[in-house]
Formats: sequence, C-alpha cells, structure tokens
Amino acid sequence: METRRSKVAPFDDFRRGAALALALRAITAPRRYIRPWYLAYLLLGMVTSGLLPVLLPLTVEGLSHSLATVAYVMGAYNFGLLTSPLWGMLAERIKAYRKLFLGSFLLTAAGTLGMLALRGLPSWLVAAFALGAGSGGAATLATLFIVDFAPRTEWEPRIGWLQTFNAAGQVAGLMLAAAFTGGDFAPALWVCVTFLLLAMAVGGIGLPGSPGASGDATEPPHLHLNVRALALFPKLILPSGIDLHVYHLNLHGLRRLPQTLGTPFGRFLLSWFVFAFAVAAFFSYFPLMLAEGYGIAAHTSAMIYALTAALGIGLYVLTSRLTARYGPGRVYRAGLVLRISGFGLLLAPFVIAMGGRSLLGALGFALIVIAWPVLSVSGTDLGASLTPFSEGAAVGLLNAALALATALGIVVSGPLVARWGYETIPATAIAGLAVSLWLGMDAPSRGTPRRSRPGRPGAEHPAGDGGKSGLRLVSG
Repeated sequence: METRRSKVAPFDDFRRGAALALALRAITAPRRYIRPWYLAYLLLGMVTSGLLPVLLPLTVEGLSHSLATVAYVMGAYNFGLLTSPLWGMLAERIKAYRKLFLGSFLLTAAGTLGMLALRGLPSWLVAAFALGAGSGGAATLATLFIVDFAPRTEWEPRIGWLQTFNAAGQVAGLMLAAAFTGGDFAPALWVCVTFLLLAMAVGGIGLPGSPGASGDATEPPHLHLNVRALALFPKLILPSGIDLHVYHLNLHGLRRLPQTLGTPFGRFLLSWFVFAFAVAAFFSYFPLMLAEGYGIAAHTSAMIYALTAALGIGLYVLTSRLTARYGPGRVYRAGLVLRISGFGLLLAPFVIAMGGRSLLGALGFALIVIAWPVLSVSGTDLGASLTPFSEGAAVGLLNAALALATALGIVVSGPLVARWGYETIPATAIAGLAVSLWLGMDAPSRGTPRRSRPGRPGAEHPAGDGGKSGLRLVSG
C-alpha cells in the first residue's frame, strides 16, 4: 500500500500544481484571455442568477398566491436549462454560432416579458421555459466560442475568466435585486429586459469569425480540458447549483452512464444526485421562506446572498488546496455537513420554540450558500479522481445529474410545501443530505490512478505542448 501511494502522490501533486499554475497564469495576464463580449455574459449573470432568483418567486407568489405555482414555474425554468446541449449540437451542425448566441439573449428577454405580460400558470410555464432555454443557450454558445474557435492551449484560462465574469454578474445582480423587493416587481423585470438587450448589443463585439485550432477533430473537446484547473475559477453560484457550460453538461458524458453502475464513481454520482434533489426546493422558495418564516425581508436575504456569494469566490482556490492536502472525499463530506448544519439552523425554530428566528435564518442561509464552492471544487476533483473513463465525460455526468435532480426536486416540492408549509423544506433537505453523506462515505480521501486507453501511450502525461495547456485528460 505504501508503494502504491508513493507512485500516485507525485502524479496527483503534479496535476494539482499544474492546475494552480494555469489559474495563476490566467489571473496575471487578463488582457490575453478576456474579450469584450464577456460583458454580455456578465449581464446574463446579473439577470438570470442575480435578479430573477429573487424576483421570480416573489412575482409569481404575489400574482398567484400559490406556493405550488412558484415551484412549477421555477421547475419549468430549470427544465429550460436542460436544453443546453441541444444549442451546442445545433450550433456545430448549422455553423450559426453568432446568430444563435445573440438569439439566446432575445429568447431570454422574451421569456422575461412573458412573465410581465401573461397571466395564468400555463402561460407562465411557457415563459419560464423560454427564459431558462435562452439562458442555457447563451451559456452554451459562450463556451463554444472558446472550445471551437480558440487554440486549445488557451481554453482553460479563457473559460475560467468567462465563468468568473458570470459569477461577478451574479453578485452584482443580487445586490441590485435588494433594491427592487418593495412590492411592485414590474420595474425590476423591465430592468432585466433592458440588461438582456444591452447584452445583445455588446455580445457581438469581438466575437471570433471563424473556427480556430480546437484540437483533435475525432474526439469531443471536453476530453482535453483540465477540469481541475477550471475548478479553481469562481463559478456561477446559481440558486439551483447548476453550472451551465457545454464542457460540463454534454451528451458524451450521458452515453457513459451505464459504465458507472457498480463502480465507486457510480455511488458518488448517486450521492451528487440526491444532494441536488434535496436542496432544490429551498433555492426556489428562499425569498418567500425567509420573509414569512424568519422575518427576513426579501431585500435583506438578497444582500445576505450577495455578500456570501462574494465571500465564496475566494473559497475556490482555498478549497482546491484543502482537497490537495486532505483529499477530495473528505472535503466533499465536509461540504455536505456544512449544508446540513445550515438547514439544521433553519429547522430549529420549527421544532423548538425559541427567539432569534431572524438570526438563525440568516446564519443558516449563509452556511447553505457558502457550502457551494466547497462542494463544487471537491465534487469536480472527486469525480475526476473516481471516473472509469474521461474526466470531461465524468464532469458532464455530474452536471447532468445536478441539472435533472434540481428540476425534478423543484417540481416535487410544490405540493409538499403547499400542503405542510415551509418547515418541510429544511426537514426534507436534511434527510436527503444525510442520505447523500452516507452514499459518499466510502469516497476515498485521495484519488486512485486510472489506466490510459490502449494504444494511447502517455495519455496521463502533460499535453504535447510541454504542459502549457494543463493536462490532456484520459479518454475512455
């Protein structure tokens, strides 16, 4: 056993060292990797991850006076996000990247206008689905402008900066949402439409005009990405936890699903699914739940979310160092315990009569949000360590599971919350997270080496460019 560890550790340390060096290189040379159209992605983050997560549940509940309707509308939005791979396939088939990219912002704006102009659940479901589909399309096309047009040596730093722009937009959007929670949400939704149209205007500035060196044409680009390097960059902390990028949510990974049965990766994938399913309801109802259950006004909860998300940005690199020192399995389980603690604080006032509900609600909410960078980085690392095939396909499966579990969890939660009230949310979340923790208990503290594919010698060594692009991922 000692001999095996001595062989594995240097390689694992090299991979993490290469990932950290790659991230530092991107941070110290921003002009090389940032493009003007990234501002459109920042504006998208402001709207779909900052303003709408706060405003949409408040708007729907205020008009329908039905908690179940809130869940159905938010579920339709998340099902719209699941169209992300279809946008990528269509773009690569018809070569209309630019039109689809700008059109996705228009579709998102149309969905937002639908929430303003239409009334009734069927109309809202269509509008919410369009909103989610447009948002997912913009995220997918933004990433394709990198993996299909830029040299492979620049993929990770460019995508890292892209998702950092989006995460910064979310924080700004949450702060702005705090100013629009007074009761009349129509002006805020018009602001969302304005931002989306502005994103269309700036989204065409500096877009690449023709495909570049996108790597091996016989394999999906997802297989060549250094996912550990990307995990070091701040990601979008969506209310649902979905990280919308085509290199994560891809059909190539879904085709590998049967190979996970009976493997440690399969058990971890199930843990990941249950974890997302368990917490989905909370992120659909949090402005309403915190206001009515804990006396925390919507503008206050938006500011707590913004400040905690901003603080969480700094946790990405720290978490990566913790996974290198203690192993991704241990850090992943710590992230689950952190979220269980947060939901425990939210459940306590419903179980025991006590004062200080607002304080418990604020602390619990902050713990739930701050756990996402810990879970995101450690989950990516753990999935990449346990996968029986390529890391790109493995992370694709993780995010597909995250997206599907979130959409299903939101829809299932509607009748439960409508019947038994907000206390069902932390109670079911704790139960689900406990199951997820149990499923993840056998996740190793440190990853195990994987064999390279026959006929592909050196697949687990640095890429042919001398390691400058990070590590070439092993294909299955």
